[in-house]
Amino acid sequence: MDRWKSYLLESHSEDTLRSWANRLSLFRFFRAYGGHANDGDSLDVAFRYRDIEQLRGFLATLGLSLVEYEEMPPQPEPGVSYRGDEFAKFPSLIPNTKWAQQPGHSIVAGQRVFIWCGIDTVKISISDDYWVSEENVVAAETVERALEASNLERIDPPANTRNYICPQHYPEYFG
Repeated sequence: MDRWKSYLLESHSEDTLRSWANRLSLFRFFRAYGGHANDGDSLDVAFRYRDIEQLRGFLATLGLSLVEYEEMPPQPEPGVSYRGDEFAKFPSLIPNTKWAQQPGHSIVAGQRVFIWCGIDTVKISISDDYWVSEENVVAAETVERALEASNLERIDPPANTRNYICPQHYPEYFG
């Protein structure tokens, strides 16, 4: 077995990954880059949005409100060290918005998710910190039903990397 496939199958069997790939219609399993990236495995889905109004509407269909500030909230100063609790007080802002806060850890359809917005993309992730479990797959199936009302363009895979188990990279997993 080559090194990549060995790494890919290190935490979950090929049968498990195939089963998850066929059960999920929107979410894709992401195998962590690992090493110094300090990332973890996750189930991800991504969408493209045009403007803040479209993003607001998307989040509303998921039962979420976008936190928007009237003025620029305090932000960390470059080159200044902060303790973790001090740094956590600074809201993370969505790029190219007038002070809209990243949704971050949220609840969608009763499931814990992490939502992060780029300049024109929104990604929803589900995991147990660094790992994906069967419970995460069940949660993703529930969130997918909530996402059916979305009219945003889906980005598949969420990023162009073989680390996503999707039909383009792993057609053998999709029957």
